[in-house]
Amino acid sequence: MRANIQRLKAQHPRMTVVIQADKDSRAGLMVEAMDQVRLAGVKDVAIAAQPAK
Repeated sequence: MRANIQRLKAQHPRMTVVIQADKDSRAGLMVEAMDQVRLAGVKDVAIAAQPAK
């Protein structure tokens, strides 16, 4: 994942990454994804949430 994000960041230096996980996702996986995005050099990382139904 990090290599793909690094490639995209080279093409779009000011990119934002939005992580959208469903309600059954483990928090640890989301944190791991955020870490990889940051290690790829992206500083603007957001988490998207769906409102409860």
